[in-house]
Amino acid sequence: MTQQSHSVRQLIREAFIRLMERKSYMDITVSDIVREAGVARVSFYRNFNSINDIIDDIADEIADELLHEMIPVLSGRNEREWRTFLFRIFYHFSETTFMLTLSNLQNISLIFARINTKIQMKQELIPSGSLEEKYAPFGKFGLICNILKKWMDDNRQETPEEMVDYIMRFILLF
Repeated sequence: MTQQSHSVRQLIREAFIRLMERKSYMDITVSDIVREAGVARVSFYRNFNSINDIIDDIADEIADELLHEMIPVLSGRNEREWRTFLFRIFYHFSETTFMLTLSNLQNISLIFARINTKIQMKQELIPSGSLEEKYAPFGKFGLICNILKKWMDDNRQETPEEMVDYIMRFILLF
């Protein structure tokens, strides 16, 4: 990918994010995106096949950032590793501009669903033998995602530290 196409790609992504501040994902059109980005329609299609590709691109980026450290933690019971991991997630989602701009719960749910799909595609990295090894990592991830979505929907009223302490009560039960 050339530097120029990377810049156009980034402009399109940023325009899409700004539009999601104002609209539901389902109401955004390619015309809206190219107008907001200030690029030609052909530039959109050189970089993305559809609006879903933008969501996938964003979800892939977030999932890739978290995935390499997530898999070992999800499969383990080390409280310190869990706390470190959860702090990273809550601080990431409290500071990431993209996540801060998502005011529409439908948009937040869409992003988390895409991230979950990407992580499940990597399930071969999660050891599976016993019932617990097979299902606990996905249960823990679902718990984290749902609480994180609710926290974001409530405008992050609690601190990341409070959220980590709350989630750890459940994690330690698994």
